[in-house]
Amino acid sequence: MLYLASVSPRRKKILRDLKISFRILKPDYDENDEEGQAPTLMVRTHALGKALSVAKRVQTGTILAADTTVFFQGDIIGKPRNYRHAFQILNSLQGKWHWVYTGVSVLWVKSGKIVRRKIFVEKTRICLKRMDSAEIKKYLQKIHPLDKAGAYAIQSKRLSIVEKVHGSFSNAVGLPIERIRKIILK
Repeated sequence: MLYLASVSPRRKKILRDLKISFRILKPDYDENDEEGQAPTLMVRTHALGKALSVAKRVQTGTILAADTTVFFQGDIIGKPRNYRHAFQILNSLQGKWHWVYTGVSVLWVKSGKIVRRKIFVEKTRICLKRMDSAEIKKYLQKIHPLDKAGAYAIQSKRLSIVEKVHGSFSNAVGLPIERIRKIILK
């Protein structure tokens, strides 16, 4: 059995679309970020922390956890604090390239013990379209930016503000399924 240590609707949808059977376990993990921490280290740490926080509830199975962040001009950009902050984030990202990092942790549990683990980071380079203030405000009214790193929804085709994607699209949504599928199906 696959256990998803996440309540992210995007991660659930990715797995459902692939017809992968899973159960959801809400992680009990506090994401404390250190100032100046590298995005790779941060997402790895959080993905592992989320997976470990649910491991005690699994007798036998595979646990999948992930953490996603945006990295732009030397700064980690997580989820916006409010709509004003979301506007500021999109205003700074529009028309420019940035990176989306996702840390993934897969734990195999047997008889209540972790017998194997795989942790990796995937990164995707993205450029958002140029937008004026009115377009940004209109976009933010149509999505729910407060639960999205970078304040945008790459998966929304009809509301897309993404100009170009270099790398895994599903990674930018929050789960690099190409690599995960290989690991889990092994």
